[in-house]
Amino acid sequence: MKKIEFKRALNPAILYFEIFYIIYVVVEFIFGNLMSAIIVAIFGIAIVVYFNLFRPYKYTIERKNLIINRRIGKDKEINLLTCETICDPVPKMTKIITSPRALEIYTGNKKRIVVTPRDRMKFIEEVVRVNKRIHVQNKEYAATHHSYEKKRKRRLKEEAQAARKQEAKS
Repeated sequence: MKKIEFKRALNPAILYFEIFYIIYVVVEFIFGNLMSAIIVAIFGIAIVVYFNLFRPYKYTIERKNLIINRRIGKDKEINLLTCETICDPVPKMTKIITSPRALEIYTGNKKRIVVTPRDRMKFIEEVVRVNKRIHVQNKEYAATHHSYEKKRKRRLKEEAQAARKQEAKS
């Protein structure tokens, strides 16, 4: 079976944080606060390393599994057949920032997995292809597939009417 890879979407909040952090360190050096600038730079490097090396950088769907790949650390493997729902992010009080580009996957034991693929529609379609019983609660996916379903039903209805007319003429 083929292996399908999805790159991780860029999180603008992390990008803005890193840019402003670098600007802050440069300003500290310019104004001569060398000791605080060095300490802030060391912590900044640690944060950038965490975000770029220990966080997922791609998602792979292989056979019936979703593999969350990390550059450093153990890759996480999830059996897609045990997943019940894939949906848009639900705002939680425990999470300060919820990315609107994220997708949440709920497994059978009510565990929540958050993924942020670049191509959300293709990712959802691949998950649905692997697990046909998964419940999809995504506005974009529902709108697209609802219109496809309406067109398909209309086409079938028109074909049935044409067949009935053909029968009536015979």
